[in-house]
Amino acid sequence: MKKLSNVLLELPLRRFFILPIAWNKIVGKEVARFAHVTYYKDGVLYIGVPAAVWANELSTHSPKIIEEMSKETGIPITEIRFRVYPFYIREEKELNLDELTEEDKKYIDSIVANVKYERIRESLFKIIGYHILRTRHGI
Repeated sequence: MKKLSNVLLELPLRRFFILPIAWNKIVGKEVARFAHVTYYKDGVLYIGVPAAVWANELSTHSPKIIEEMSKETGIPITEIRFRVYPFYIREEKELNLDELTEEDKKYIDSIVANVKYERIRESLFKIIGYHILRTRHGI
């Protein structure tokens, strides 16, 4: 049986977790609400946007975004393709991890305890914590 930390370091899964996190960090929270990482293959990062105007605007920044994404993730990105996808943009309810109960925190810690790398462990803690809170708040 593989350890969770080893599984997370396998490249396809690593891409699945790291690319959206890096995208949100690089383009910012407001842009990330409207433009989402949808796919990655052979150096091409696919981004879903709600309208062509978003694709046009973001494509003007592609060289800088590619440079920053490659540097942030260590994943080779040679091109960004923007695709217009109709999707519902929901208003994010502010969630605070301080709302987690001690029982919630112990449960999450039991899941992430064997993850070797602190940044990955912290990210997983947040992902699971926010999932618990979203479920609790019906979001």
